[in-house]
Amino acid sequence: MNWKKTLIGKWSWKRPFQSLFSIYGVLGVVAVFFADRIIFVPPVPSYDGGLKGLIRLHTRAGEEIAALHYPAAPGMPTLLYSHGNAEDLGQATDLYQEWHDLGFGVCAYDYPGYGESTGMATESSCERAIHSVWEYLKESGLKPGALVIVGRSVGSGPSTWLASHIQPAGLALIAPFTSVYSVPFRAAIFPNDRFQNLKLIRNTRTPLLVIHGENDEVIPPSHGRNLVDASPASDKTFSLIRGAGHNDLFEVAGEGVLRQIADFARRVAP
Repeated sequence: MNWKKTLIGKWSWKRPFQSLFSIYGVLGVVAVFFADRIIFVPPVPSYDGGLKGLIRLHTRAGEEIAALHYPAAPGMPTLLYSHGNAEDLGQATDLYQEWHDLGFGVCAYDYPGYGESTGMATESSCERAIHSVWEYLKESGLKPGALVIVGRSVGSGPSTWLASHIQPAGLALIAPFTSVYSVPFRAAIFPNDRFQNLKLIRNTRTPLLVIHGENDEVIPPSHGRNLVDASPASDKTFSLIRGAGHNDLFEVAGEGVLRQIADFARRVAP
């Protein structure tokens, strides 16, 4: 018996192409139908209803969104912060407090399914969540010219989306991506890509600051640089943090990151 032929089959020049199409098909099904479960990784909640400053907002679809709001000192802008993946609202309270100690208003929130927010995280539900936060701030009397949107990692998605709709004073992105599918595949080769930041940024003239770690292996710094290059804003900056990766960016240069965003916010929203 020819074991090689039995195990591998008869060779044909068509076989490599058939294999590639099969692999593409399987990955395409995963991308279209299961991507949200892979993209979003809610941690075990780090806080409960007793968190100081906690408020609850509601989206147009009925999700309840947990958020924190520290009002700004007179004449100071407010930072609307979207956190990274695998973390929730309660894990960055020191960051909010440092910004607030400088006089900034800070409003941060949890995506659906994160912390005490209800629902399930998807591109659409995260956009609804940040929109509900903006509606709350607007009803509180805040104007777009006094708002600086800040998004980290996956938070760059809803942040860029909101900026493209309301034209705030500024947009600051920390370790952002050009789109979700462009991270593992280097290009959006599947349908139904999520958070197409590169497409949105091309039509957003909002002043832009992008901060990225030079050793980021999760989202390469080329993503951040490409966003800055594509932005039509006259005021745009790409800041590369030496020696920093993705998850250790604040450990390596936390004070520097905080200061850069503070300086940017003061400049664009005086």
